[in-house]
Amino acid sequence: MSAADHNAVRWYLDRHLDGPGADAPCLLTEREELDYRALHALVCRTARVLTDGGVAPGDRLVVVLPDCVTSVAAILAAMRIGAVPVPMSPLLTLDEQCYVIEDSGARAVLLDEGRGALAAEAASRFPGTALWSRTGGTPTVPALPELAAHAEELAQITPRTAQDPALMQYTSGSTGRPKGVVHLHGALLALPEGFARHLRLTAADRILSTAKLPFGYGFGNSVLLPLSAGASAVLHPGRTDPFTVSRLLTRFRPSLLFSVPTLYAALLALPDAADRLQLSSVRIAVSSGEHLGEALGTRLTEELGLPLMNALGSTECLHSFLATAPGAYRPGASGAPVPGFQAEILDEDERPLPPGEWGRLRVRGPGVATRYWNRPERTAETFRDGWVYTEDVMRRDPDGSWHHLGRTDSVLNVGGMKIITAEIEEVLLKVPGVRACAVVGVPDAHELTRIVAYLVADSPEDELALPERVFAAARAGLPAFKRPGTVRTVPELPTTSTGKTSRHLIRRTESERAR
Repeated sequence: MSAADHNAVRWYLDRHLDGPGADAPCLLTEREELDYRALHALVCRTARVLTDGGVAPGDRLVVVLPDCVTSVAAILAAMRIGAVPVPMSPLLTLDEQCYVIEDSGARAVLLDEGRGALAAEAASRFPGTALWSRTGGTPTVPALPELAAHAEELAQITPRTAQDPALMQYTSGSTGRPKGVVHLHGALLALPEGFARHLRLTAADRILSTAKLPFGYGFGNSVLLPLSAGASAVLHPGRTDPFTVSRLLTRFRPSLLFSVPTLYAALLALPDAADRLQLSSVRIAVSSGEHLGEALGTRLTEELGLPLMNALGSTECLHSFLATAPGAYRPGASGAPVPGFQAEILDEDERPLPPGEWGRLRVRGPGVATRYWNRPERTAETFRDGWVYTEDVMRRDPDGSWHHLGRTDSVLNVGGMKIITAEIEEVLLKVPGVRACAVVGVPDAHELTRIVAYLVADSPEDELALPERVFAAARAGLPAFKRPGTVRTVPELPTTSTGKTSRHLIRRTESERAR
């Protein structure tokens, strides 16, 4: 790659054509398998269709598809011609999808055949936007794969500089409207020397991720990480519930498993989980996306024998910036900065804190983004002097280990005392019969913070006894100001479209109850 050309596709795809890696498996699904040579040809043909359809360098292509070969090919094809792919979850509402299309200023949209309402709405609201579907094309919304099957390959790669946009990913929107995070080609090229190096990735690895492509964690897992090493990724278009994960583990025998704590807890709850789950091929099971508590981490290692790696990342940082060492997971620890990253913990005046103190985390490294799309004020708040100011609350112990304590919105102020909800959750998760737990703070009638705990029981028998057990455990293990005033048992904790526990929905539900 020349000094002037930093188009990331050359590294992630084209370089694998020189040598035996060209015929190695690349993308695996339950219906098809592509090697690197076949994926390259598909990407080049798809790039031709996009170019003929008017997509030019710098244009945004919104991809509203489940995880599939077409989605990956379209994303890489857009990068290849210098355009900017914007992966978006098909699980979002019509309003949310139209918001992303409008906010990104999309030149084109690729959608699923089942999204007829989106096609009609997009055609009406964005008449200048080109539309393609995955299958079942029409004269106004042709099927991109059918066009690509007969297109001439576009072998040329549009040169890009390290500072040119390569990818746009939207945040989950938990703190308001989602924001488009702009990732540069140079940042994508830095990933192999960061987290990929930390994982000790090789071409022999096979990756299964329950997190999906539209999210930073899932996109890194299923596209950037495997393609950086010439490895392969398993793609599954549907929701990855515990039974589906069990089936995929048995069929594909992945060496790397990526998931979120909520799903790991659900795997534990499967009948005869230790015998049912085929985990012997997994050399590392990565947990990220939300806090992995000490109790859950201990159960995963002891009951399932999982070789856990706890990691922390964000959309703004492309992927993970903190992680435990392979084979050295310690319950409750978040590890240390991965190669290339620096991290600091700040007080309320943004001064670095010494070990033992907790505060807000900031990180920097070659893989971080530099701005939000069309959000100058939020950009100025988050991206400063090369640092990303996260919403994560952390503590670094004197022995050098880092601990994730929650998000800034999980710090409660009760009677002038600051409480991190993770402290309460750790106590409650040790109560017999508690499978999962989420603690939030909700204003009461006097606008004082009321601590509420939502619990999932191991069994119907446990469900009846849990409130009494939890209150007793709280009295024994927590000072009065940290004890939940309300305890509710629910069939399952609400989750976001990324599979993480949605404390925002719990707070909203509790607020509605109080009306």
